[in-house]
Amino acid sequence: MQDAVGLGRGRIRGMTTAPVLAIVGAGSLNWGRHIAIDLLTNPAFAQAELRLIDIDAERVSLVHRWVVLVARHLGLTQRITATTDLRTGLTGCTGCITGIAVGGDRLWRYDALYPQLDGIFQPVGDSIGIGGAIRALRHAPALRRIAVTLSEVGGHEPVLLQVANPLNVLTAAVSDLPRLRVVGYCHGHDDTAQIIAQALGVDRSTTRVACDVAGNNHNIAVTSLEIGERSYDQAGIASLAPRIFDCPWREVAYGRYGVLIGNYARHPVEYLPGFITAEHGYGRAWGIPPIAEQIDPLLPPRQDRAREDLLARLTAAEADPAVIATWGYEIAHSREPLDHILAAFHTGHRWRGTLNVFNQGAIAGVDADAHVELPCIIEGGRVVRQSVHLPERFTAEVARVGREQAMLARCCRAYDEDLLVEALALDALMPSDRTVIRRIAREMVAFQRDLIGAS
Repeated sequence: MQDAVGLGRGRIRGMTTAPVLAIVGAGSLNWGRHIAIDLLTNPAFAQAELRLIDIDAERVSLVHRWVVLVARHLGLTQRITATTDLRTGLTGCTGCITGIAVGGDRLWRYDALYPQLDGIFQPVGDSIGIGGAIRALRHAPALRRIAVTLSEVGGHEPVLLQVANPLNVLTAAVSDLPRLRVVGYCHGHDDTAQIIAQALGVDRSTTRVACDVAGNNHNIAVTSLEIGERSYDQAGIASLAPRIFDCPWREVAYGRYGVLIGNYARHPVEYLPGFITAEHGYGRAWGIPPIAEQIDPLLPPRQDRAREDLLARLTAAEADPAVIATWGYEIAHSREPLDHILAAFHTGHRWRGTLNVFNQGAIAGVDADAHVELPCIIEGGRVVRQSVHLPERFTAEVARVGREQAMLARCCRAYDEDLLVEALALDALMPSDRTVIRRIAREMVAFQRDLIGAS
């Protein structure tokens, strides 16, 4: 299928000016600094300027110090700046990555735990269910502000590469703005490849393991698989599947839907009906904890650990820069291909991988305006979707979630309680009584109304 995404007008073969790159949410003490080094070490960006943007001045300053130290150690010479001023940071920007977390782990924990008062459990609670919906509404004003600013002051048809969860909803919510080329990315396909490799005892450092996937973000089916020089279609995957089942849930889901569902199981189990129930210990029967470890109140805050680790590394490196050479994977390329995606847009060169875009007929049986995850090609600065056919029963689930998320994206642009309730009525985790759905939604929206902006 050769169906080009409508991301800008005209034919783009690559940028003629030096790239200006920005990471919004760069104050993330682990993620931000590694993505920065990925960008700086990509040959396509040897002459680029990199801007680190975050509302937290102290954290973005720490990340900036680390990135500059590592960049100089690697012999990189690009200009690297940090700012809390969004407009300044995005002026002239040609490629922007958004990885924000409005409310941090505290409100993510609220999103996951509050619904438990009504018997609604979410092993993650950041992409689907009432937790995912409230998270989307909370992130939308900030993300819309970023996208509007980029549209106003960015360079020529700037690329907005969106990675914040819930990925499909939020990426769709900013795809209506002029001049922007907007795509989303998630590493779930790589997580899936890792699950398969580990189950089969394959060492990915010596043998390539990769898969194509399609569906909703965090609810994806494996459509093809490559291990070394060998390719597997659905029949081949079926022969391997019993060895790949890493938890009881994946085996039962395969039997129900006739396809290997990817991601770590805690994600897709939230999307599909009948799994997260009292009968199944809210996930425990499937080998899935009922709450994500990142927000488990019994564990110490992960940001505290990350800050302590980063400060220790900075202190050591500023006293003796030679220590940076011992950091190994800390200064190597991460597993994220975000730099390669932006490089493909900037150079016009070909890149093939998994993106999150509007369906527009790519997955048969799913609405055109559903925002989905699927194999794509970037070439000449444009995105081309690849056709996908999924088993009928799994397609129906992807279509249902796609309709739910399309309505939530509209809510993110203009809050509408009735539309929110209509969307949540399609959700696998929610009760059938719309009166209960409305009450829970009102309570959760009211708790963080200042961030959501609902009237």
